[in-house]
Amino acid sequence: MKGRRTTRFRFGAGCAVAALALTALPASVAAQTAPAKPPVAKPAPAQRAPNILFVLVDDMGFADLSVMGNRKVQTPNIDRLAREGVLLTKFYDAAPICSSSRAGFLTGRYPASVGFVGITDTRARDAEIGQTNFLDPKLPTLAKLLKGAGYATAHIGKWHLGGGRDIDDAPWPTAYGFDQSFTTFEGLGPRVLVSDQERFLAEQSDKLGQGARFWEIKTNLTRLYADMTVDFVAQHADRPWFVNLWLNDVHDPWAPDDESLSEVMGKGESSDDDRFLASLVKMDKTLGRLFDRLDQMGQLENTLVIFTSDNGPSGLQRYYGPNSTAPGSVANLRGRKLSLYEGGIRQPLILYWRGHMKPGTRDETTVGQGVDLMPTIAAIVGAKAPAGSDGVDLSPVLQGQPVTRRAPIFWAYGREGAKAQPGQPYRPQDKSPRYAIRDGDWKLLANAGGADVQLFDMAADPIESRDLAAERPEIRDRLLAQLQNWMRGLASAPGKN
Repeated sequence: MKGRRTTRFRFGAGCAVAALALTALPASVAAQTAPAKPPVAKPAPAQRAPNILFVLVDDMGFADLSVMGNRKVQTPNIDRLAREGVLLTKFYDAAPICSSSRAGFLTGRYPASVGFVGITDTRARDAEIGQTNFLDPKLPTLAKLLKGAGYATAHIGKWHLGGGRDIDDAPWPTAYGFDQSFTTFEGLGPRVLVSDQERFLAEQSDKLGQGARFWEIKTNLTRLYADMTVDFVAQHADRPWFVNLWLNDVHDPWAPDDESLSEVMGKGESSDDDRFLASLVKMDKTLGRLFDRLDQMGQLENTLVIFTSDNGPSGLQRYYGPNSTAPGSVANLRGRKLSLYEGGIRQPLILYWRGHMKPGTRDETTVGQGVDLMPTIAAIVGAKAPAGSDGVDLSPVLQGQPVTRRAPIFWAYGREGAKAQPGQPYRPQDKSPRYAIRDGDWKLLANAGGADVQLFDMAADPIESRDLAAERPEIRDRLLAQLQNWMRGLASAPGKN
């Protein structure tokens, strides 16, 4: 039922604060005073399937973590996962924008094939660019896969797969296999409304009704989400669990607290950069506390932590001065968010599973993509990946074995024949063609109809500075034919709900 009435929200059985979550755990059982009986040999218990914590950061750049080269500030807690776990440096998002990228992670399918070519926006804007209003709930998802394997499942944090702006009929996240959900203004169901940043979006969400909701300032959100994660884990500690923990700390506008801001003041190139860095540092500290809590609960011992970002850092005009770029680092890569050049889609992927990985692995070889999470997780938990998945199993990288062979991977940011196209970065050098293919070391980009073709040798030229389309026509023509064939297959993809 719609309306402006807001209510307080209780996640599961208890209040989502760390103290209550931790005290809810059962106390140790005292030793019995009865005479001891001779020990009876018991068969070793079967290894329980791993818990899975998928931390997805919104708008984090390729080089924002200090383990990836950030020298302005340190991110020690996330770095520790990377240094003690497995770090892939050639991992790609399935799109350069959040909604489409998230659709790829969740379904294991190329976003454009399931109707995602930009972000979910208003009904009018979605229609202009040929974007679906929300993810089809009939599609296979990671949550459905894991729920079918006996997992307790929860989505906590940003959603943006339908249920914001004026989209009041989108399914709640629980329609996609999550037992429980809690989100923000870009999703329906129980949610928090951000009171101090982009409040107009929260007010639009409030008018939609569809779930209990309350107001909070942005800087407190990740702490809230972390506490809810602890609460959910405490309630389901007797079975495997899967939590989508999708954060938006480093998505502009940034809202660090005073303590975090004072810690980094002056380390950035601008006041906006200081605020971005402070938000990054605070996020790292909050995640560090979450990892420590899970460890104290005995839950980190058999938990696969997956950490990455949904697309590159902001490329919006309002953050550019005459001699500066927007906050967020892509190192020397070309492109940012909204671009199919490397800086818009390339990310570090961190995998941490204590006792089930080769610690300290930095994989500079494997080329992965967001659609690979579905078959990878299916292989790890012993489930069958759904038919139609576009990804490959990356689980060998946990043992230090790079994945060196795979079919070409594709991207689409926009739809051929649509009335309008999604936005692009402000700087001309960051604007890319809207379709791309990578096959081995070769990456080709093109616009609709095969126009504006660009070809790069990613092994020799990872910064995409030398277009080889004219020099290597045989490779150009082969990849362009593959890309256009894939694009033709998108013609029947859904564009609205």
